[in-house]
Amino acid sequence: MKTFVKYLSLLLCFSLIAISCSKENKPGNNQNIPTEPAVLDITENFIQVSAAGGEYSFTYTLENPNETDQLEASSPESWINNYDYSTEGVVKFNVNPNTSGESRLTQVTLTYGEASDKIVVSQSPTGDTPIDVEFEIEYDINGPFVAMTVTPTPEDVRYYSWFYSVKGMEEALAQSPGVTVDMYFKALVEYEIRNAIYYGAYAGYTPEAAVAEITQVGKGTQHFELNGRTQFYGFACAVTDEGDVISDVAYSIFTTGDVEPSDNQIELTIDQVNTDRISYSVNTSNDDQYAALIFAAEDIEGLSDDQLIEKYNGMEDYINYLKRGDYQGTTLVNQDDADYYVVVFGFEYGMATTEIIREKVHTLKAGDVVPPTFRFEIDKVTHFRMTGTVYGDPYTALYYVDFCYANENGEDLASTVREAAQWFVDNGYYNSIADCMKVMGTKGNSRFEFTQLEEETEYRIYAIGIDETTGEFNTDVIFSDVITTPKQGIADSYIEVTFDKYFDGTALAQMYPDKFGDAAGYAVVPLSVTKHGDVAQFFYDVYSDDLTDTSYPTDMDLIMDLQMYGIANKDQSYAYCNYSTILTLVSFCKDSYDNNSPVDRRTFRVVENGVSPIEEFELFE
Repeated sequence: MKTFVKYLSLLLCFSLIAISCSKENKPGNNQNIPTEPAVLDITENFIQVSAAGGEYSFTYTLENPNETDQLEASSPESWINNYDYSTEGVVKFNVNPNTSGESRLTQVTLTYGEASDKIVVSQSPTGDTPIDVEFEIEYDINGPFVAMTVTPTPEDVRYYSWFYSVKGMEEALAQSPGVTVDMYFKALVEYEIRNAIYYGAYAGYTPEAAVAEITQVGKGTQHFELNGRTQFYGFACAVTDEGDVISDVAYSIFTTGDVEPSDNQIELTIDQVNTDRISYSVNTSNDDQYAALIFAAEDIEGLSDDQLIEKYNGMEDYINYLKRGDYQGTTLVNQDDADYYVVVFGFEYGMATTEIIREKVHTLKAGDVVPPTFRFEIDKVTHFRMTGTVYGDPYTALYYVDFCYANENGEDLASTVREAAQWFVDNGYYNSIADCMKVMGTKGNSRFEFTQLEEETEYRIYAIGIDETTGEFNTDVIFSDVITTPKQGIADSYIEVTFDKYFDGTALAQMYPDKFGDAAGYAVVPLSVTKHGDVAQFFYDVYSDDLTDTSYPTDMDLIMDLQMYGIANKDQSYAYCNYSTILTLVSFCKDSYDNNSPVDRRTFRVVENGVSPIEEFELFE
């Protein structure tokens, strides 16, 4: 863990004043005014036209047309003219020849009443003149990390180069009979160039400037982080300054290496299994990335580990299952009385980095819908949070659980929950109230942790049964006993954050480029934390200023800032500090009852002639 020394983030609160305006209703003439506004959309976003000009066109869609508005196209440049709207859904236009010797760029705006859309038009200065170019493509491969060096001959040619998955190419060609690898790469380069010019136009770039952003001239090296043990193409082709492709595409295949294994010790615990949901916990020994998800048994039984990883990589939403650190959650599944697997494995660059854990579970069989009864058990109450369990009986019954102020009314609470579910349905998140309530609700023994409570305030937990076939409530709102939060106290526990030496960041950047490549010019200060007493959470950081005046920033200012932006719960870390300036090391901790310790502020200074010899540096694990 490392942090740059930083300045205090000031949190400003503003009151937003909503002003309600009303318009006097006036009788109108019998005009054909649409109930919905017109929606105009140009299908294309970019057109590349030749230097010779001529007739071109673009297509559009128009929703909610009316009898009063007309299509109108316009451009600030006169070299585009003679717009023709005679064909529905198509706008034709003329482009004058380009004799300027330079590329030119403009936008055409199509309007229909208040609706409008734009398209970018770029014109080349000359026709394409193919040239003979040779490309030498070399690869330096270190696991999933690839340095691709392209050397063109002649050396002063401009070219576009990148990579592409061999498997992706095979799938693309299978869907496009008659298309070759060469044709596909040429079309891909043209597509990327068009996009660069199109988006560059909105940022004020000329075509030449946009093309220059994504191309190279002369020998160049690009660095990629790719999936491990996978085949890719590296490719290159020459383009003009304006982005026209003027050479054949050169390409070759390379294969990435293995990904470094992780020493993360992953433990999977199945917490609850119900008819339509599985709850599980993952505990890890470090913050290395891992995947955690649930498969239907028939989808993965019989698959080898490699086949399972291939299946996972092929999922469009695979990134949604990636996590770091401990995790606890519940996943809805489709079938009751069915086998599933909870699967967890370390994952980086498309490969498993730990053993694959597969835990088979069987969902409960659904029975008749029975209104549940509830029992509440409170574990802990602090000034800030309360934790506990709601026990629903029968175990398979669906219900909703939340907390409220002690004086709130059950009917009002039920109405609020129902309105929230209806909002999700009305806005297309769910097909029905029943679908929404399945997600909002829970089953079995429901652990809860409610935070952001107020001190010395009375609350209650409440639950309400749900008929999962209809989404309607089938019990009254049932309340727990009144729960009163205590007054916030001051924690007796504390932490010490210490360092006994600091090092030259430039030297460390040279010695450990992967870990300290951004440390050049700073003093690197290794920080170590010692905990005393009941320390549940702790936070610290180094600020570039003298913050020992407790009137500003106040302790609460620093507590809020550290919780949002500081180093949290790390026993060891590195601070990158500016030389010859006053710095303040700030720290505090929370005990298990959410009480804050006093904030510790200590100033120090690092100077360049005080750095320790680099051979004394010890890398934190």
